[in-house]
Amino acid sequence: MNRILFFALFGLLFLSGNAQDFNPKTLALPENPTVEDFSFLKQELKDAQVIMLGENTHFDGNVFEIKTQIIKYLYQELGFTTIAFESGVYDVWKAQENIAKGEKTKTAFEKSLFPIWSKTKEFQSFIEFFDKNKTKLKVFGFDNQITGEYGENELVKDLFSYCKQHQITFKLNNDDLELLMESITNSGVFDEGDITYEKYKTALTSLANSIDKKPKEEIHFYWKQIVQNLLALGEESYTMKEGIVSAFYVSSDDNKRDKQMASNLLAYIKTHPNEKIICWGANVHFANDITSVKVSHLKDFISMGSYVKKEINEKMYSLACISANDSIYLNKTWNRTPIKTSSFEYFLKNKSKPHLFISSNQDEMKNIKSNRLFSPIDFIDARLDLLHDGYLFFEQIKQSTYIESDENGVENSKNEANLVSVEKANKKELKSEEIILEEVLVVSYSKKFTYSIIKKAIENSSKNYPTQSFNSLQFTNIEARVENETILDFDFINIQYDQGYNQVDRNAKQLKEIKWNVKNDYIPTSSRQFWSLTYNNPIMYGRFLNIRKSKKFIFKIDEIKIYNNKKVYVIDFSIPRDHFTYTQRSIPSNYSGTLYINKDDFAIVKIIENWEFKESEEDSKYDTHGWIEKYVKKEIKKETVETNFEKWNGLYYLSSSEIEITGSLYDKDKKSYPLKMYLDSSWKDFKTENPTKISYKEEQNLFDKVKSNNEFWESYFLKR
Repeated sequence: MNRILFFALFGLLFLSGNAQDFNPKTLALPENPTVEDFSFLKQELKDAQVIMLGENTHFDGNVFEIKTQIIKYLYQELGFTTIAFESGVYDVWKAQENIAKGEKTKTAFEKSLFPIWSKTKEFQSFIEFFDKNKTKLKVFGFDNQITGEYGENELVKDLFSYCKQHQITFKLNNDDLELLMESITNSGVFDEGDITYEKYKTALTSLANSIDKKPKEEIHFYWKQIVQNLLALGEESYTMKEGIVSAFYVSSDDNKRDKQMASNLLAYIKTHPNEKIICWGANVHFANDITSVKVSHLKDFISMGSYVKKEINEKMYSLACISANDSIYLNKTWNRTPIKTSSFEYFLKNKSKPHLFISSNQDEMKNIKSNRLFSPIDFIDARLDLLHDGYLFFEQIKQSTYIESDENGVENSKNEANLVSVEKANKKELKSEEIILEEVLVVSYSKKFTYSIIKKAIENSSKNYPTQSFNSLQFTNIEARVENETILDFDFINIQYDQGYNQVDRNAKQLKEIKWNVKNDYIPTSSRQFWSLTYNNPIMYGRFLNIRKSKKFIFKIDEIKIYNNKKVYVIDFSIPRDHFTYTQRSIPSNYSGTLYINKDDFAIVKIIENWEFKESEEDSKYDTHGWIEKYVKKEIKKETVETNFEKWNGLYYLSSSEIEITGSLYDKDKKSYPLKMYLDSSWKDFKTENPTKISYKEEQNLFDKVKSNNEFWESYFLKR
């Protein structure tokens, strides 16, 4: 039976359009549709084994909620029992296993799915639905990326365990592979410092071939797909070129990923021929056929959906959730994005209905039509019936609401600073030659001894630094000089809330006082606008304190001397790798520094860090929001940070830091102006008993929300 006739037979309301050349039939849905309101899908999906349930962006909160209603209908009425997410194969498989073992569904999804879903308020209705039906439902991840805490922390370990359990040879080093995967995931860089690409490719290809010879069991199916995904990730990062810049969601840069995502899903379908599958992801990945698109940035893109459609034909149905927003939030402001009057979106918006369903199974949809399905801004021409099998229109889109982490770290996806599980340091004392000269110990230590000091510092980290929540007062002075003239100088005070130095989450702040010394024409609005101000605790973020990454650093004892009335090892460090995984800076840089480590308790009491940023392309320069209008770009060339820690109540707390930043400002004519910034901070009044919690939502960083207390500042400067 014709699908459109089916609607008419059941008395459903179709709306007519005003445009003479484009007037497809549409089905109106209520503002808050219930499960029963999606009964029309029964006819639409009569031949479908797979429904691609898309979304225009990954931040459309009310779309998540209605997609959950659709999933409920598909499960209850049409027997769909697998929900496949645009998230990692390993991560989601691990979530499925852990849920079956008793882990909370919410926790498992937070550790596996992209946080754009799992950590949003609007996605919780899906989690609740799945939890109630978890014994009858399955989840699958079709993305080739590592998307959650499971993948980041456990994938490599589980891979080696799997190989050992099934007597499979895998010729890569565990630690080196973990570091490489972190580099690929966090920096997009295939770091050949430990494993060359050819060695990586050869070892994983051999592993995939070995797995292929194993019996057709679920465990072997998953590990084969995971290994293939690792191969695809490696190739993508190794062959990465300068990305295509455009206003479109996708380009040919995404082809490797989309091809592998299709391969993962098709392998699952082949292995589970009787499963009916709902895919949750982006519209652009679920497009059936984009051959009608002629725009240069898109015409070479090959979507995941096109592979799947070609393979299973009518068994796949692509349903795109779309909208007609006329503004977009960029750079902290709403920007107008007018709807083109001859477009598909304009036609739908003029219906003035909260939701509309449009089937592509009608002649009107076969016409070339202007649409904004691939961009939040730009319109293109395409045949709508080829792109998707159906469209669900939202008159209003509500942005998703991110759920913050709680104090117990339930929401945390990373915890690199947790050093509880580091291996024990070598306790054997090594012989050295020492010459005492004016309280300075000139030493000649072996490399092994130097690294043993670093290992002891890491091992004692949880003993030396606070691991419980506390408050403190931060006093900071900021000075900015352009062409050696001070254009800004001010002091401010924050109340801070830290969860401990073994956490990855930054502290939260409440701005309490501010004093303008020099203001001129530079009027910043927030303390967030200053480089390195928020993340300035290397005990939490220093990669040299990660037990695996520390092995890649070069350490050398410079001297042993008296510092703060104690003997300290003065150890220089450097790293030959220049990317974020090791430097914690997004721009490639030469990273080096010096550590002062107490000889008695191995506490690091002073850290000097230096970044020399490498030459960067014009498009990598930072925008200068809040600066004087004539400056449009900012480039940082060098950064030096000196951080000090002092002992209080048996633990070492961050007590002061000095940051010096050197760079340039650029005007619209690309003329450069020398820039220097100084950020000097100190921390006092530590409170560990019943600290006042400050959530990120409660933070106050805006300068215009606080006033200067002159009496306070006079007293403060006298004390200084």
